[in-house]
Amino acid sequence: MNILKRLSIILCFISFGVMANENPNQTIRGNWEINHIAFPSTFIQASTAKALKLTRANNRALVNISVIDISNQTRIPVKVKVTGKIQNLVGTNKSLDFVEVDEKDAIYYLSQLKYANEETFRFFIQIKDPKTGRIEEIKFLQKMWVD
Repeated sequence: MNILKRLSIILCFISFGVMANENPNQTIRGNWEINHIAFPSTFIQASTAKALKLTRANNRALVNISVIDISNQTRIPVKVKVTGKIQNLVGTNKSLDFVEVDEKDAIYYLSQLKYANEETFRFFIQIKDPKTGRIEEIKFLQKMWVD
């Protein structure tokens, strides 16, 4: 095998390794790991939805945001204030109202939204640390499907 062919194969494996480690639902900002995802509300169990006072429906999504302090190895959840809005591809905006869910080892923020089949949203999320005043903004794009 010639050297160019070997080099091409090695570069492919390296590129695949780099891509495999990237998480599209995670943003690192300084010492914060910000996890963000929107998914159909039918993915959660009815009992969980009831306990959290969420509506399960085939055209409703949950937006989940969490912030982890990664400055040390303990990975501590951070209490923050989350606000945001969505915009569909036509340009219609809607505010997101987040509710904090504080469990023993996790803190996350949930909001709900209605959507049409194959509707794509731009998410604009602002995260503020009330103790320090630190503000981070993230943006992501996600397409939703009706179950």
